[in-house]
Amino acid sequence: MLKAITFDFWDTLYKIPKHEGVFKHRVAVFQEALRATGHEVDTESIREAFYDCWQYANHYQIECGLDLTPRGHLEFVLRQLGIDLGMADWKKAYQAYTTIRRECPPPLNDGVREVLPVLAGRYKLGVICNTGVSPGILLRELMQKDGILDYFTVTVFSDEVRWAKPNIKIFEHTLEKLGVLGSEAAHVGDNSATDVVGAKAAGMTAVWLAPEVDELSAQADQQIRGLAELTSLF
Repeated sequence: MLKAITFDFWDTLYKIPKHEGVFKHRVAVFQEALRATGHEVDTESIREAFYDCWQYANHYQIECGLDLTPRGHLEFVLRQLGIDLGMADWKKAYQAYTTIRRECPPPLNDGVREVLPVLAGRYKLGVICNTGVSPGILLRELMQKDGILDYFTVTVFSDEVRWAKPNIKIFEHTLEKLGVLGSEAAHVGDNSATDVVGAKAAGMTAVWLAPEVDELSAQADQQIRGLAELTSLF
């Protein structure tokens, strides 16, 4: 019997902004922060450092099942740029690197506002998120501002527990906090390599959110094109 449903965060509950403007703004804000510490760095070098960091962090999550953490991100970027900062300047750079979502908040995914109240009335809900650049404390802040945080009994962010999907440990940790077995829970996410693989390893029902994929996943238990389908599925 199903007792709980967990959700991925990025491109499941919230859309990752795809337009170049957000990235340009992130680079510009970070560049200005470095300038304020006495380090002049060209735009292209910062862009390359960001991309290299994000590729490494993604590999670290999928291959090792561990989170680089936003702090690790900044250390990687500064090392690539050949910059060593004192504690006060490091904190300023960290703020510039990690808090861009306050200025450019991501939009909720389609169906979130309609689906969550219904499901929260039937099941315990949780979040299992590979955080990336933005720390969990900021992502909870976004959820609170958008009025969806209270629907969730548990929110687990990889930068806080250090495990990352598809590592079974982050799923088991969430299940323990929810007080349910893997067989009593479903996980909904858009990434087959992290959400589906990790959920299946933990004995959960894996629901793959794949709005633009026609082929059925060989691993997912269910495949949906939109979150609105969840109210009839569960």
